[in-house]
Amino acid sequence: MPDERPRAWRAGTFLGLRAFSTLGDQLLQFAVPLIVYRATGSMALAGLAFLVEWLPRLTSLPLAGLLADRFGGHRLYAVSDCLRAAACLLTAVALASWPEQAFALTAALMGLCAFLYAQAFIALESTVPQLVPRKDLAKAQSLLQVINDGSGVLGPALGGALLIWLEPVRLLWVSGAAFALSACGLLALRVLGSPAVPSPRPRRGTAGSTAGSIVRDLRTGVRGLAGQPVLLLLIGLAMVVNLMVGLALATAAALTIGHFGLGDAAFATLQTSVGALSVAAFVLMPWLLKRVSVYRIGAVSFAIIILGGALIAVAPSYAVYVLGYGLCVGLCGLFNVFIRVERLHWISPDERGRVISLVVLLNQLTLPLAGLLVALTAAWLPVHVLFLAVTALGGAAYALMVRPLRERAATAA
Repeated sequence: MPDERPRAWRAGTFLGLRAFSTLGDQLLQFAVPLIVYRATGSMALAGLAFLVEWLPRLTSLPLAGLLADRFGGHRLYAVSDCLRAAACLLTAVALASWPEQAFALTAALMGLCAFLYAQAFIALESTVPQLVPRKDLAKAQSLLQVINDGSGVLGPALGGALLIWLEPVRLLWVSGAAFALSACGLLALRVLGSPAVPSPRPRRGTAGSTAGSIVRDLRTGVRGLAGQPVLLLLIGLAMVVNLMVGLALATAAALTIGHFGLGDAAFATLQTSVGALSVAAFVLMPWLLKRVSVYRIGAVSFAIIILGGALIAVAPSYAVYVLGYGLCVGLCGLFNVFIRVERLHWISPDERGRVISLVVLLNQLTLPLAGLLVALTAAWLPVHVLFLAVTALGGAAYALMVRPLRERAATAA
């Protein structure tokens, strides 16, 4: 039997380097709302910035799936982090020279980084199932979620601490450095040893044949998705969750600083507390997995997320708002573990990149929609009305979709 230790070491290192990348992303998501709201004082522009942040992530997902299948996850991931590092550093220099263009420059930065985030995300999603046995997928996805949520704690905490000495714009330097460390680590990993998963060779051909091949690949992904009712049910639930979470994220800085009249430190504390709640939930994950199914974890976390949105809508004080925000955003990771594990049971391995990219595209379509809703309605509709409407939508989705999903879900056992 071949020695699995080198393969396990490369896989562990690959996942460990993910922490630097997610830390850079969390710092970026922490800094940009502060930069935009401090520069404009507008909730509508804060919502528009959130739209700009998420729309390129979605529109580039099909391309990300094709690139991951064609060129391999390691190469695509490293290139994405290299470009994100360069973008953060160049934007920081530009903001120092033209501070009056803060919204335009940060919007351009978030648009580019959103496109590159999609490439890195799909590269990771398509590689992990090849590194980890099927029986350990739930644990691996939980570890990834812990990395994401741990960065969700460390990112805002680090950002809040640095704000004692630095302006929010300077946080872009720290974010760029984190992306650079991730990219350099991945490149070193390829130099020191062959990758845990062989990278596919790029396909060659004429421009016409390449275009035709792309169309065929997209059709394959659509067929793989349309033929699985369980995937369609998962998408419906994920769209509702992401609409609720998107509203919470798009309005967090404006509500904390504008509506409740608190400062940057309170916003940093809010984000750190949510990340801490997420990590605490995942500390309990091994205990939960021994006692209840992955499906049950997903169903309960969905209900709690909707409850959190309802608390945000009716919050009479900042303390109640923090509780609702924590339940809504902090437990999203538990639901994500269920989604990621369940969908892998229904996707053919040779179509994984193409189908997952389409699934994630549909799942996250409501995130930029949340930003658009805030941008269009901030001037005439109280934001709590939006939360109440989405809460009602979530309750209806739970009633309609959870039972048929329970009857078919592979993770319900």
